[in-house]
Amino acid sequence: MAESLASGLRGLSLTQDRSRTPFQASSSPRCQAVELAGIDDVLDALREVVDWPIRYRAEAAHLGVTFPTGVLLHGPPGVGKTAAVAQVARETGAAVHRVDPGDVIGSFLGESERRLRDIFAAARAAAAADPSRPVIVLLDEADALCGRRSPQRPHEARVVGQLLTLMDGAERHDLGLFGEWGGKGGGGGGHMVVVGTTSSPDSLDPALRRPGRFDTEIPVPVPDGPARVHILRALAAGLGAAAGLDLDELALGCFGYSGADLAALCREAALSALGRVAGGAGEGSGMEPGPRSPRQGAGSPGPREEDVVVTMEDFESARSKVVPSITRGLTLDFVPVAWDQIGGLPDIKRRLRQAVEWPLQRAPAFQRLGLVPPRGVLLHGPPGCSKTTLARAVATSSRATFVSLSVSQLFSQYVGEGEAILRRAFQRARLAAPAILFLDEVDVLVGRRSEGEQTQDATARLLSTFLTEMDGLEAARGVLVLGATNRPSAIDAAMLRPGRFDVVLYVPPPDLEGREAVLRIHSRGMPLAPGVDLRALAARTQRYTGAELAQVCREAALAAVREDGPERWVGPAHFEAALEEVAPALSQHDLDRAAAWRRRPAPAPLPSRAPGPRNEPTATAP
Repeated sequence: MAESLASGLRGLSLTQDRSRTPFQASSSPRCQAVELAGIDDVLDALREVVDWPIRYRAEAAHLGVTFPTGVLLHGPPGVGKTAAVAQVARETGAAVHRVDPGDVIGSFLGESERRLRDIFAAARAAAAADPSRPVIVLLDEADALCGRRSPQRPHEARVVGQLLTLMDGAERHDLGLFGEWGGKGGGGGGHMVVVGTTSSPDSLDPALRRPGRFDTEIPVPVPDGPARVHILRALAAGLGAAAGLDLDELALGCFGYSGADLAALCREAALSALGRVAGGAGEGSGMEPGPRSPRQGAGSPGPREEDVVVTMEDFESARSKVVPSITRGLTLDFVPVAWDQIGGLPDIKRRLRQAVEWPLQRAPAFQRLGLVPPRGVLLHGPPGCSKTTLARAVATSSRATFVSLSVSQLFSQYVGEGEAILRRAFQRARLAAPAILFLDEVDVLVGRRSEGEQTQDATARLLSTFLTEMDGLEAARGVLVLGATNRPSAIDAAMLRPGRFDVVLYVPPPDLEGREAVLRIHSRGMPLAPGVDLRALAARTQRYTGAELAQVCREAALAAVREDGPERWVGPAHFEAALEEVAPALSQHDLDRAAAWRRRPAPAPLPSRAPGPRNEPTATAP
């Protein structure tokens, strides 16, 4: 088992070894099957471009059909773009000429352009030498080689210009298949296709993304549920995983993980199992190293094979360390929260689960009844009433990818940078679907627009971008924008229309039952004296928020620590002292103002959208 675990660890790399030349398209079948799970449509589209011009040459010439000579594969890192090209090259026997930006860019004037010309010349020569064999010119990480041209970067502009010329030449070369250059149905000069891969298609120079160059653009998606199960089963098979391991359940919680992310997850789980067995009696337990600890020396026997088993606990530990690569830079440290950790608010919990969980768990029923899931949910209420905690709880229970965006990241001294960050956040949420994009203090981002105020230009641009992205979610599935604010009247009226924040939920301070539940939750680990009556304490804490009640429990425990008596109980006197320290921040005026905003008149729906059933009336602020 230990040897199989070691060999499994060595086989968990889903990336191509770039140190080898020429391009290696013959990796192991097991690795290829793992990498390419869930992208059959991508492989079929590539086969049409690479293989059909050779296989159906006469038929295409008879119909006057010309095949694309440029294909752009775009998708997040690690989803198998380069592996898909390698697989199709292996199937068709195509010759692959790889263009790596690091190998092309030179330090001398004209050197980069010369290297590009040499690669394309070699590809054309290979196509002419064997017309029955397709030739692929692979532009890996094309955005690094041919980004947008600008006067400030003349070197990149020259490289892009040279590449445009070469791609136009590739199209003319391929016309030899159909008679214009080599006679109808004749041998011509063979078939050459340029395939680019990128994770940032918008960074490419626009001149490349037109017919005649990159004619076809193929998105490579993140693996869906069945694909993740297939990948995990193939990877776990070589790791000595425990019998009965529920990989279906594990895959369900891995929304947004690419193939490379899942490989990293399995690697981390295997290392966790190895460390648990080999060093279980080491410094982690406060004991001396065991007889098979690695600290015994290189010649000491390792763990027994039957002891090295990868369990679900190892995978859960690994999942806390390995996050989806598409959410890195946007996801804050996510702390899972269970519903029973939030006291009270039963109606809010029910409606929130209905808006978020039902479209995922009851998708067939939604499709059968023609129901469209909400695109946005707005939680508003006084500070400290568990709005953020509710967002984390619904993300935990729905197993959706939780993407949290800090509004402070969107305000930059550079024009357009905040809008780009916002667009990227929505793009990553779409790729990681089902996903929840959480925006705390959303009123800062989508506050009321004021005409004639130059200082509000940045906010107006951000709001316009946000509205555009929200409207674009109509075509996306499984993405929900969850906003939280304690100033709903400051939100722009356009955000409270149907189709944006469809569901508006008021999160009030807890009532009597809720306060008692909150007190029980936060005093759960305390040794309470027999005379402590949490029900009576809840009756005395009107207008206290959940955060303030948690603070009351902490202050009571601290009061007991200060006394440090022999009984070590938290008694009624300690809670009395805590109530003197913690006073409610909310006044009756604050509660009346929140109630008045909830009773505002409902607006007319958008002219372009037919009115439909609403979960809760929403309207502009007075």
